[in-house]
Order: sequence, then structure tokens, then C-alpha cells
Amino acid sequence: MTRSGAKWACMTALVLTACYHQVVDTGLPAGSTKIDKPWTATWIFGLVPATPIDVRTQCPNGVAIVDTQMTFLNGLVGALTFGIYTPLSVSVTCSGAGAAVGPSTPQVRVDAASPDAYTSAMEEAVKLSQDTGRPVALVWSAADATISR
Repeated sequence: MTRSGAKWACMTALVLTACYHQVVDTGLPAGSTKIDKPWTATWIFGLVPATPIDVRTQCPNGVAIVDTQMTFLNGLVGALTFGIYTPLSVSVTCSGAGAAVGPSTPQVRVDAASPDAYTSAMEEAVKLSQDTGRPVALVWSAADATISR
């Protein structure tokens, strides 16, 4: 085997074995809905990122897990295109119903009848979240605009 052939063989072996896998866990409990995008396009070895994947309609309670990986077939296609087109496999697991607000989550009530109540309640929720370091739920109520901690 010539020196040039050995270099190509080593480079091909390196490219084909370089699989990528990343899991992002948001801490929310996983639901039953899962969205798979096995051929999410990135370009020039991933330097040009993929178009954002909008799952807000499929995941109304938020996202629990995002799993991104380069499968063997994704890597093979990337190698065949010399890295110009480098697809990734993305899997999004939605959060279960009501997962974002637990029984111990602080709540700020908003009087839906008052147009100025939303702004003051939002300010109070932001301050409460900063003070406690926890998320705060806004709860709309036509009866009152009291704030409970």
C-alpha cells in the first residue's frame, strides 16, 4: 500500500468511527410523546448549524429530554459528501402533563379583570423567583389578585 493510500485509509477509518452523542435532560418528568428527526441537516462538519426544531405545539408542557447523535448512517453520509452535508439524528421527549408546576411551586395570582394586574404580578413573580432561586407559576384568577408565597 502506498503512503497516499495509507493516509486515505486512516482518514476514512477516523471519520467513520467519530460518532457523536449528546443528551440534554431538563429535569422535567418525561411524557409519552416523542418526536424523532433522524436526518436533521447541518453543513460543513456541523459548522453551519441545523434549523431550530420547534416542538411547542407537540410539547405544550415543555421538553423533558433532547437526544442528539450522529448515527453510523449519518456519519457515512457525511463522509461520502466530504463533510459538506453532515446530518444528525435528533429525538425530543416531551414533558408529561402538569410537570412544570408542582405542589410546592410558589404561585402568584393575577386578576384577569384588571389590565394593570398582569404587569405587577409579573414583577412580583420575577422578584420571588430571584429571591428563592425557583420557578414561580402565574395563576390567572378573576376573583382576586393576591400573591401567595
